[in-house]
Amino acid sequence: MKKVFMTFMALVFSLVVTQSVEAKTVQVTALEDFQTANPPQVLHIQMNGNTRLDYDLMLFQGFQVTGKVVPQQNGGFVFIPVSYVNYQEESLPIKNEYPATYKGKGGLIRQNQPFQLVFPNNGPDTFQYYVPSTSDMN
Repeated sequence: MKKVFMTFMALVFSLVVTQSVEAKTVQVTALEDFQTANPPQVLHIQMNGNTRLDYDLMLFQGFQVTGKVVPQQNGGFVFIPVSYVNYQEESLPIKNEYPATYKGKGGLIRQNQPFQLVFPNNGPDTFQYYVPSTSDMN
């Protein structure tokens, strides 16, 4: 019985460890044409899904993101977001670096064409918020 319990605990621990280092693949849309083998220094994308960069910063679906591009030797690139435009059309800077790697085939990416970026898993996507009830206000 003790061996079964220890095996079960080891399995649970290994699942927790592997999920904590997982990265998030997010689909984005190109806002201009570019070549993956020779990308521009600055790239503009639109988020097609939500991704949390850290505890305080989440890029929501529809946000337009501007980032620096670092070409890689394998024909891909790394995208480092530097600012984003929110729903109120405010341009806000991103202070820390959150490098995302390009995932997909090399070649030409057209304007409005979706592609994938792999963001590191920097924080939880869900939080529990306290919502006060009327009894709390008395």
